[in-house]
Amino acid sequence: MDPLDVMMHADKVKPYFQAIYSADSHEVTGYEVLGRLEIDDKVIHLGSFFHDTNVPDDFKMEIDQKIQDMALKQYIEQEMDEHLYLNVHANYFALDKEDLFLNHLLKYQEKGLDLSKIVIEITEHHFRGDIELVTHTFKYLKTLGVKVAIDDLGTGTSNLDRISLMEPDILKVDLQSLQSESNSNGFHGIIYSLALFARKLGAELLFDGISSNYHFHYAWRNNGRFYQGSFLTETSDAFLAKDVLKERFRQNIQQFIKVERAKLSTKFELTATLNQQVQEHWKLVKKNKSLDEQVDSLAKQMEHIFFRIYVTDEDGFQKTVNFIHLEQEWVWDETIKGKNWSWRPYFIENVIRMKEEQSGILSDLYNDIETGDRIRTFSYPLADSLYLFMDVSSMYMDENEDLLW
Repeated sequence: MDPLDVMMHADKVKPYFQAIYSADSHEVTGYEVLGRLEIDDKVIHLGSFFHDTNVPDDFKMEIDQKIQDMALKQYIEQEMDEHLYLNVHANYFALDKEDLFLNHLLKYQEKGLDLSKIVIEITEHHFRGDIELVTHTFKYLKTLGVKVAIDDLGTGTSNLDRISLMEPDILKVDLQSLQSESNSNGFHGIIYSLALFARKLGAELLFDGISSNYHFHYAWRNNGRFYQGSFLTETSDAFLAKDVLKERFRQNIQQFIKVERAKLSTKFELTATLNQQVQEHWKLVKKNKSLDEQVDSLAKQMEHIFFRIYVTDEDGFQKTVNFIHLEQEWVWDETIKGKNWSWRPYFIENVIRMKEEQSGILSDLYNDIETGDRIRTFSYPLADSLYLFMDVSSMYMDENEDLLW
């Protein structure tokens, strides 16, 4: 819809609410306020209006404030106690020299609004102003109890340094990007990184765009505390009963737990099987040969499972060539011998674990730097402070689908 048409029909604008659910209580924990235009018996979304860079900020602020006013009045009148998420364009704070937004909230506080129930939701990568000014404003708002959520993480070009300065309470991830299979591998890595980032910041993860049970399960197993999307409930101009989906949540999450337990049990069983197989094959290897020849002999016994094998010492220095399975045979890559891998994630921790437990370890799923495939590595302790690293082949991963989870 043309921006001028929106302004001309500003009296037809009203707030709609999308419920946000909590993983721990299984209840509605908040509502995001969204703008809609009701005209000619149609409900028109205003997302394109607010995201259009050609629309003047003054227009957006005017419509924004109108929607927020109506939402806050409805919220207070109905004595709601869930959190209310208000979308505020990040650049608004750079333009707000007279603290109009703060005064706006304080006006409603006098009418009974609990500011600790307000969440300011901004999209960081749209911000073009002075970050110091914004962080100062956020810190002051937070002293009043207001929370800050950063929207649209996982898309755009978010700056993690700037996000850290903003000290958000909530990081919001849009799962719609998962619809693009071509981008799914990279997206999985981003989600994993954001989960770690949120933990470091002491922030919670909110997953938006949940449009299927798969999305719901994905959000749950990636440490999501809050969820919203059409699979749960559509937007509405009315608030919902707090426990509207409580029984469904309980059933879904119990199913997720059941699936997760089954997959983890399978992985533990597979780890035990790999330990036994590697141990038995290694015992049969003739030790009067060079280390390279010994590992080559082992590789030929296990080519149905692994596509790359090598050995390092406990400090991470590679003591063998890389054995790579290509076109039905093992190729020796001598260029890697002597390289140090102690810088790799979890290397030292895993070496200590193997040394203490005298048992192999199956890694998390990750993207291989050389092939780009999603793989796992099985590590196994040998004698004389040597450690075997074996990358599981994609064919074996496909045969054992639980490894891909």
